[in-house]
Amino acid sequence: MRGKVAVITGGTSGIGLATASALARQGARVNVLCRNPGSDGARRLAALKGQGEVRLIACDLGRLASVRAAARQVADTCEAVHLLVNNAGISLRERAESADGLEMTFQVNYLSHFLLSNLLLGRLKAARGARVVNLVAPVDSIKLDFDDLMSERSYSFLAASARSKLALVLAARRLSEALASTGAKVLCYYPGLVRSGLFEGTSRVLKALIDVVGATPAQAAANLLAILAGAPPAESPAFFERTRARPLKGMATDAEAATRLWDMSSRLVGLT
Repeated sequence: MRGKVAVITGGTSGIGLATASALARQGARVNVLCRNPGSDGARRLAALKGQGEVRLIACDLGRLASVRAAARQVADTCEAVHLLVNNAGISLRERAESADGLEMTFQVNYLSHFLLSNLLLGRLKAARGARVVNLVAPVDSIKLDFDDLMSERSYSFLAASARSKLALVLAARRLSEALASTGAKVLCYYPGLVRSGLFEGTSRVLKALIDVVGATPAQAAANLLAILAGAPPAESPAFFERTRARPLKGMATDAEAATRLWDMSSRLVGLT
């Protein structure tokens, strides 16, 4: 990664912080998109500047205008993006809407990353062999209700999070097609249960379980970097659970659903 450009969302905590730190130590030019550039995690990244180049870019994934502004900052200063890690995520116990009038979990976890990936598409193509990583979860049994993408009829934090992760997997198919001629690969990475702040304030039982059996963010980041350092996967998009590639099932393999979601997402974020 020495001298190559990486872009990571949510890079000041959890897996994102561990990944950004490791990439900086490898000599990458790391652009960290984060909501609070003054956080403790941001200060930890700033301390790495002697080992690698780290740039903090303010980006609130709950505001599409903020995503556009952050993407412009990256595009204006980087001729190519070699690695894009769509990592940031939230899980809200109660349904909330963003400033854009969209369900917050679906926007932060999926739609804003969909927009960011598309806005950086030209820079990813310029890298000739870029890698895009979407942080996801097991989605084999999950389905999207295209008539209720904003969870207005019913909402639960686990279901909302799972649907946003399925959307990332489906969008990876179309993104892979858009990048196919450049040698780029799109990966969907499920790190397993990880001891991070994602489920703070939600289910105490779930949090207690993760605290006991979950991996550390550093372990999850090391697994991701091992995948990226290995031979490129034959398929794109490819799904990895920890370091093992495995096939997808259910709606995640539905090409028609992927196209429908891509078209709807484009309209929701104002790309069409």
